[in-house]
Formats: sequence, structure tokens, C-alpha cells
Amino acid sequence: MLILGYVGMLTIMFIGLTLSHGTPQEIWSGEGFIMAFGGAVVGTLAGLSVQELKDAIGCMKVAFLVRVYDYDKLITDFVNYAGISRKDGLLGLEKVINSITDPFLSRAIQMAIDGVEPDLVEERLAVELSTMEERHTRGRGTFDTMATFSPAFGMIGTIMGLVLVLKSLDDPSKIGPKMAVALLSTFYGVFACYSVFTPIAKKLERKHKHENLYKMMIVKGIVWLQTGDSPRSIEAKLRAFLREKRA
Repeated sequence: MLILGYVGMLTIMFIGLTLSHGTPQEIWSGEGFIMAFGGAVVGTLAGLSVQELKDAIGCMKVAFLVRVYDYDKLITDFVNYAGISRKDGLLGLEKVINSITDPFLSRAIQMAIDGVEPDLVEERLAVELSTMEERHTRGRGTFDTMATFSPAFGMIGTIMGLVLVLKSLDDPSKIGPKMAVALLSTFYGVFACYSVFTPIAKKLERKHKHENLYKMMIVKGIVWLQTGDSPRSIEAKLRAFLREKRA
């Protein structure tokens, strides 16, 4: 959807230009682009550590990838795990653990098989969730920072352009082109903020909420599995949990 949104924004801009009898070349300014986009990126990078930069690059990949969290399948799986556990005990889950593709769920099931106490399982998994949230927050914060910086650098480009305009008052033929470059810097800064960086940050925020919900369901499901809840009880509680969190 993020790519589709970008395509939609560019399409709207093209339609607006067409209705105004303009062309894309008329709103292109390499100087303005460098000031707005380049300034925002470089200004943000100046305040990042190497690890934060790696997190930001990873988050950008995540923003453009499509990942579906199948909550209904997760609930069905836990119902099956509960049935196996009631029949063969938690050790019976050894025959299904190799078929689990989600690393977080696999670790949780393995801890249950190993006999780790439910409170300790929940504590360990909560630490993983906390670490994940911190990593996601850092990555999302990088794009929020770029969204903040881009209009500022666009304005800096505009001020620089206006200075050049004032220095060209003795040559009227140069005033128009330099004024256009000055104004386009602000345009690129606003465009970068609201059409590029902010959508990425919002997309990452939504993806974090989905992943956090999915993993929280795993944490609770494992605890209920260990405490011997019935398959029907686990299903009901997970569905109630799902309705509450997604509301």
C-alpha cells in the first residue's frame, strides 16, 4: 500500500500540473531537491549511531514489505497445541515444533516443552517484546526526524535563493529563474515531509502494532497452555484479547 500511495501522490501531482498547463520539468530543481532531501538525510545521519543507522535501513525494508499476521491461524494453532498438551502433556508438542516457522512462537513452545515456569516464560518473552519495541521506536524516530528536518532545510534553500535574487536585482532576466529555485526548495521540503518521510513513519507504526499484538497473543497463549487451560477456553480468551486490542 505504501508504494501504491506514492504512485497515487505522483499521479495527483501530474494531474494538477496538467490542469495548470504545466510540465514536470517546470517544477524540477536539482538545487531545491538537494537542499530539502539531502539536507534532511544528512542532518538526521549526523545524530545517529551506527546501530541506529542499521535499524533505520532495516525499518525502511520492513515499510515496503508486505507481511500478513494471520491471527485466526494462530488461534487455531493454539487450540491444536492445547489438544495435544491435554492428551500427551507439554512434551507432546515436540512433534509439532519443527513445523513452526515463526521463531518467536518456536522459542515460546520450546520453553514450555523444557518445563520453564509460566511466570519465567512470560518474563523472558516480555523482555524480547520490550527490545523489539525499542528497536522499532528508534527506526521510526529516524524517519520522524527526517520529516521534521526536510521543511527546515527547504526553507534554508529558499532563504539562500532569495539572497541570490537580491544580488541579481541589477539583471531582471535572472530574477525569475532564481526566485523559482528559491520557492521550489520550500516545495520539496514540504513534499518530503508529508509525502515521503511521514508516510513511512506511519506505516512503521502500524506494522509495529500488528506485530506486537501477534506476539502478545503468543505470550498469553503459551502461559494459558502451560497452566492447563482447555482448548475452548484458550480460543475464547485469545479471541477476546484480539477484539480488545484491535478495537
